[in-house]
Amino acid sequence: MNLEKKNHFVYPIVVEKLETNLSMYFPDFPGTAVTATDLIEGLPRAKELLVTRALELEEAGISYPEPSAPESIELEDASDKIVFVEVYLPPYRDEAANKSVTKNCTLPKWLRDAGDEAGLNYSLILQNGLKEALGINNQQ
Repeated sequence: MNLEKKNHFVYPIVVEKLETNLSMYFPDFPGTAVTATDLIEGLPRAKELLVTRALELEEAGISYPEPSAPESIELEDASDKIVFVEVYLPPYRDEAANKSVTKNCTLPKWLRDAGDEAGLNYSLILQNGLKEALGINNQQ
């Protein structure tokens, strides 16, 4: 398996018709499943799940599984179907990289009080200070 990041891939998802809804799961990603009332609701949710799982694997340094060939997937019922979910990861990677995270910092009470009184945005000031200290311009 290759640890190289892929930008574009397609994985099969099995769609099972239940009494009141659909159950959808990726055979190549055990434990990944979504339920939905129909495909219109289910496919975007399945894509979101696939993106999340792919980014988790990348962060952990684990290779993506090879997509199963449709003929190798065993369907439990004649009404089960295989559809394909396509993902292009770069926009999702960018979104994940720019996601805000919480980082605690400590400062003297008098400085916090003065900042509060002035109505300062601590997050913005810290971000700008870190960018300056790291030599990063605002476009990054």
